[in-house]
Amino acid sequence: METSLRKQISRLPPVQRFPWIGQYFRLLNQQSRFSEARNLIQAALKTAQKNHLTTWEAYFMLRLGHLAETEGNHPVAIQTYLQTLNHYRALHLYDQQQIVFERICEVYHFQKNEPSYQHYVRQFAQLNQRYNQLPTRLPGFFIEQNKWERQGQLDSLLSSEQKVLTIMQISRDWDNYYSALDWYGKHLSQAGRYRKAEQTFRRCLAFGHQQDDQRRILYAYLHLPVVLLHLKQIKEAERYAKLALSRLAHDPERKEEHLTEVYQVLAQIAESKGDYPQALTYERLRNESRNNLLSTEKSRQIAEIDTRYQTAQKQARINELDRDNRRQLTQISWQAVGLLALLALLGLSLWQYRIIQRVNGQLMNTNQTVSQNNTLISEQSDRLAMLMRELNHRVKNNLAIISSLLKMQSKRLTDPLAVQAVQDGQRRVEAISLIHQQIYQTENLMDVPIKSYITDLTKGLLIGYGFNPETFDCHIEVADIKINVELAVPLGLILNEVLTNAFKYAYTNEARPYLKVLLQPDPNQPADRLLIEVQDNGPGLDGPGLTWPVLPRPGPTDKPRGGRAGIDNRSTSKVNPPTFGQRLIRELTGQLGGEMSFHNQAGTCFRLLIPRSAQPVRSLS
Repeated sequence: METSLRKQISRLPPVQRFPWIGQYFRLLNQQSRFSEARNLIQAALKTAQKNHLTTWEAYFMLRLGHLAETEGNHPVAIQTYLQTLNHYRALHLYDQQQIVFERICEVYHFQKNEPSYQHYVRQFAQLNQRYNQLPTRLPGFFIEQNKWERQGQLDSLLSSEQKVLTIMQISRDWDNYYSALDWYGKHLSQAGRYRKAEQTFRRCLAFGHQQDDQRRILYAYLHLPVVLLHLKQIKEAERYAKLALSRLAHDPERKEEHLTEVYQVLAQIAESKGDYPQALTYERLRNESRNNLLSTEKSRQIAEIDTRYQTAQKQARINELDRDNRRQLTQISWQAVGLLALLALLGLSLWQYRIIQRVNGQLMNTNQTVSQNNTLISEQSDRLAMLMRELNHRVKNNLAIISSLLKMQSKRLTDPLAVQAVQDGQRRVEAISLIHQQIYQTENLMDVPIKSYITDLTKGLLIGYGFNPETFDCHIEVADIKINVELAVPLGLILNEVLTNAFKYAYTNEARPYLKVLLQPDPNQPADRLLIEVQDNGPGLDGPGLTWPVLPRPGPTDKPRGGRAGIDNRSTSKVNPPTFGQRLIRELTGQLGGEMSFHNQAGTCFRLLIPRSAQPVRSLS
């Protein structure tokens, strides 16, 4: 992978290399090759500054700050983050400002610098209050977690971390997900939940091996021994501790700090085994590492104090020279002001007279222009509405043509399965066509009157499958509401599949078929969620009613279980592959962020809960 990235970067012009440089930096950082990573980002930063690409300049400065933080150089990290924050403020990039604030707060939290930490938390809160948008959730959670950690409220901390992990898992941000998962494991260990902490660290270790992320593997080796020691798995704890020790020889990141942790665990392991001489040896090594760490920290603090002193002296000299310059400029300014005041008084009267005449003329022209623009806007609005209505009408006609073609094709086929598949496709096209018909027949071109749509869809399928409406007990209880067309299309396809399944398989032996279709706001859920139920009085499912989760896609090892034909009720009696209709329902429900279930209730009851404001994905796989 590294060779491929190098070749890709070398073939591109300097500016076009930036996205690939970001990937290469990430690879070098994972392998603790900090010097190479810093040189790479500094070269890219110079190119961005030379070409006045401020967004990329801020991006690379943020990477340099992250690199300094990783190496434990917190003063440089803070200075770089503040410069990055100024760039993002100038660019009005709100989401990026949140990220920088979160990193600054994290560094000050690690340093236990409470005044600075609280200062930037307040700034972040002001930013969050000014721009109340969804992307504020993750940085807000991180700052909230620091508060719970300072107060020692581990239960609240773990609950907040679970929310962050859920958000990252949904957004598939796996790198940050497993970094947050590592912290979650540490806090589980602090809370005494060692078994779950072990499982968490092993997940992080598996991901590190999968991605060949040496630093993630090192952290797993560092954290597992402590948990395993509490679980009385002494040999396993010793093995991981020695693996961590061997990797620290090649990883300079916070080496002395990590050596202190490893030697402490090894000393505890040796003591638990009764090997007190070895425990004493590890304790001495731990003290040496801790002393080296303290010495390094003191040297850094002394260097930082000296730098601040030198900077303060230079700044004092600069301030003194600046005061002298301002004094001289003030004297010159007063002389110039007197001369300019005389000239200004002479020209003021003539200027005011000419301005008044010009403003009156401009007001007349502006009023005339506003009137013309209002007329033009009104005409354009009417034309746009007409075009949108015509567009939906043409879409409906085109879908009708496709439906007719499918119907003609089905008549020429001899294979019953092929005929069935083509007819199912025809009905799905008709379900979508019906939505566009509802749209162009109303004044509102973006929302679908869902009550009339579901009524027409249900009755059309009932007649299409040869049932007599006079002898069919059909109850349609749909709220008289309008739903955005983005939500109406997948919802219509789901209802089409469920109703089709009912008409095909539910009424084989019933003298008086019964069907109930319900769509209402769910009284047991928040106001923006809709409840959809389809109930028939057929033979029901083969097995007990079970909720069918649809958020994850089925993997190659999943085993759907057959019930009534066309429906996967996950019983253990049969093993059938999922039909296209099942996959379509699962995919669409998952994209809507909904929850669905099939269960027995004097027949079969399909139940679906979806958010009314869902934004479905536009592709199906």
